Amino acid sequence: MGRTGSGELFLPRQIDEQIREVTLDGHHLTLEQVVAVARHRARVLLHPEAARRIDRCRALVDVLLEEQAVVYGLTTGFGRLRDKVIPPRDVAELQRNLVRSHAAGVGDPFGEDVVRAALLLRINTLARGNSGIRLLVVQQLIALLNDGIYPFVPCQGSVGASGDLAPLSHLMLVLIGDPAGRIYAPDAHGHRGERGGGQYVGKAGIDDFLPLPADPAALERLLTDRGFTFRPVVLQAKEGLALNNGTQFMAALGVLTLYDATLLLRTATLAAAMSLEAAGGVPFAFDPRLHDARPLAHQGEIAARIREAVAGSEILQWQVNSAYLNRAALHLQDTVDELAEARLALPPGDPGQDALAELGRRLQSQHQTVTSFLADPAARFAAGLSRVPAAERAAARFASPVRQQLRAFRLALGPCEGEVTSCYRQLLEPTFPSSGKAKEHLARALGALEKAVPSAPPFQDNYSLRCIPQVLACTARALSHTEEVFLVEINSATDNPLLFPPLPPDGESLDGAAYRDWLRADPTRLAQALGAVIGGGNFHGEPLAVTLDYLAITLAELGSLAERRVALLVDEDMSNGLPAFLVWRSGLNSGLMVIQYTAAALVSENKVLCHPASVDSIPTCANSEDHVSMGAHSARKCREVLRNVEKVVAIELLTATQALSFRRPLQPGRRVRQLLAFLEQHGLHAHERDRVIAPDVHEIVRLLRRGDLPELAS
Repeated sequence: MGRTGSGELFLPRQIDEQIREVTLDGHHLTLEQVVAVARHRARVLLHPEAARRIDRCRALVDVLLEEQAVVYGLTTGFGRLRDKVIPPRDVAELQRNLVRSHAAGVGDPFGEDVVRAALLLRINTLARGNSGIRLLVVQQLIALLNDGIYPFVPCQGSVGASGDLAPLSHLMLVLIGDPAGRIYAPDAHGHRGERGGGQYVGKAGIDDFLPLPADPAALERLLTDRGFTFRPVVLQAKEGLALNNGTQFMAALGVLTLYDATLLLRTATLAAAMSLEAAGGVPFAFDPRLHDARPLAHQGEIAARIREAVAGSEILQWQVNSAYLNRAALHLQDTVDELAEARLALPPGDPGQDALAELGRRLQSQHQTVTSFLADPAARFAAGLSRVPAAERAAARFASPVRQQLRAFRLALGPCEGEVTSCYRQLLEPTFPSSGKAKEHLARALGALEKAVPSAPPFQDNYSLRCIPQVLACTARALSHTEEVFLVEINSATDNPLLFPPLPPDGESLDGAAYRDWLRADPTRLAQALGAVIGGGNFHGEPLAVTLDYLAITLAELGSLAERRVALLVDEDMSNGLPAFLVWRSGLNSGLMVIQYTAAALVSENKVLCHPASVDSIPTCANSEDHVSMGAHSARKCREVLRNVEKVVAIELLTATQALSFRRPLQPGRRVRQLLAFLEQHGLHAHERDRVIAPDVHEIVRLLRRGDLPELAS
């Protein structure tokens, strides 16, 4: 995040916990700083130049009020009531009423990180000095953040224009000390909100929030007892509109989703590499020449990350299917065990005992051959290669390294396969004293041996493996575009009207009082002052809504592709030798059958969530606000899509971990080995019998959100 060039999505970034302090000037806030404040409680300061700009803009408001100018938002009502002039004596009540009447949201409260991010973004937009608010109010907003006060803000009620009116108004109830305002205080009712990945409260209920006392003295005692420096303010002209008019909640949700989605893409790329290894896939689809032929942004980068993750893979290096060899070994041992039981079932001295024992010894010897084959495939390759006739080695068609391996491994495995075939024929003899189960096991062993070495070089995989770079690059491009939009948005003025105080050529250093005197010094400057108040639509959330709808779609596709790989790995007919549902004794055990159902359910849910909210609009404010963005819906559902995809990727990691156990002792690439070791350190490893899987998925999601897996993948 923060870098859009080739290869930059995967570069290590500054750890957000290391950002201890953020100075706001309205122009240079970064996405990492937003996360640091929202989730890691970085302290917020105001740049001195931002304070001067705020003072100058407020001085302009004061002059307009003194001149009794009729200006929307200063001396008039709002929205459809924009033509109603408000007497000066009622201006303070007008601002308070604006906040109170617009605090009409419903639903569960936003998590603390979202509220803190929105508050930070509101302060940053005010720091530009275009909103006409007093410096005192901005300072108290900063105190709210630095004191760690978490106001109650319901998540439903915004249509994305005029910005996030309802949620911002709920936020500002606490700023003005209104009794309808609530702050997080779990000790008040014995509740405790669910903590997020850091120390922030990710999920809380309304009972976790304490209503502010109506009595001013009681409110003062509450704030003092809790050690807060924050004190409520009484709003003046323009300030209510400056506080609740803007895109800060949809922007806050968008920034946090963007950050989490960047972590998710890195992990999803590594999970895809794990599945490629687990499926014994074909790495040719990640050849750089292929992606240079279609140089879309990030496609080659994703392919390079896959190549890096599987580098050094024994599974992909050797043209021998270890899963089928492991199957053969399992069935050979089952046959030996069945023969031993059949021998014990014969009466003492029965001549069939010797025949059973001899056959058991022969098959036990071949079992050892198969297991040793996997222990040192390089030696088996060399041995098989030495058996290739010289004339054949000289032929052009033998020049391909892949064809060399296929021929060498087939020759190396040939004696074993021949001996097992001979044993199977002996078992089929009518007079041979054996059970039907032994014949069944040996037939399966022979079938696995025949499939252990492909008859021809593999050419290409299913799309879910072959097209990983093409699909994941769409998510990467969406992330880059989303970052571009949101970096602008979080450093923009999005309330209405906006004020652009005229300045003399050398007036940048003027403070509020000096600027007020300069305006009053020349009567012609009043006309300039009136022209400095401009009504417009920067609050409209359409740029964010469209962008977040786009991001949600690409995240959903990332999850859809991951689910297809999960389905491939649990399907015995598609998984290139893996057992059904990734468990040897299927039937008695269901293995990972139903976890694929869960992934399918999440992917299907995302299909519903990906209907673009930005194409919808319901007029509001008696049709004066006749087109709204629904950007808050876009932000909320994009975040929900992200959370669903995190779970799907976690399921893929769990499934690939189980699948790779059937390709041992061959090892995957270095990065994948690191990931397997990391997961094992956290108690996540392959199982031979059924167990409850949900806790494993939950733990992987926790690690993913914490950022440990992407760090490993960097």
